[in-house]
Amino acid sequence: MELIAEPILDLESSANATSVLTAAHDWWNNTDVNLDVHMNCSRTFCPTDNFTNGTCVECLPDDVGNKYNLPWWNELIWYVVFMGMVIVATGGNTIVIWIVLADQRMRTVTNIFLVNLSVADAMVSTLNVVFNFTYMLNLNWRFGFVYCKISQFVSILSICASVFTLMAISFDR
Repeated sequence: MELIAEPILDLESSANATSVLTAAHDWWNNTDVNLDVHMNCSRTFCPTDNFTNGTCVECLPDDVGNKYNLPWWNELIWYVVFMGMVIVATGGNTIVIWIVLADQRMRTVTNIFLVNLSVADAMVSTLNVVFNFTYMLNLNWRFGFVYCKISQFVSILSICASVFTLMAISFDR
C-alpha cells in the first residue's frame, strides 16, 4: 500500500506550527485518507526546499524526534576523529603550500598543480568539514542561511578544482 502525503499547512503563515492535517491518497485502494500528524517546527536547518520568509524550517513529528542521538562517549570519539582529520588536513596542506611557495626551486608546473590541490583540500577542511560535522551531530544548522550557501559553494568549488587539477596534471604528463 503506497501513501503519498501532501501537507495542508501554509508554512509561510505559521512557522512554528504544532499540528498539521495531512491529506494522503491510498493509490492501492483508490481512496483518500486524512492523517493527523503532530509536528514540531521549532528546529532549524538549511535545505532550500523548506526555506520560507528568510528562515529555514524543518518539521519533525513530535514522537520521532532525533532518533540518531549518540551516547556521549560515541560523540567524543567522533569529535576526536574529525578534529584530528581537520588538523592533519589543514596542517599538511598548509605545509605543502608553504614549501612550494617559499622555495624558488620548488616552483615547477607539477608542484603548482599540487599547490592548487592543497588549496582546494585546505578550503574543504577549514570551511566545510567542521561546520557539516557540527550539523551532522546536532541535526541543527547554527551558522545561518548565508554560510549554509557558502559552505555548499565551497564544497562544490573544491571538488571541481580537485578534479580539473588532476585532469590538468594528467594532460601535462
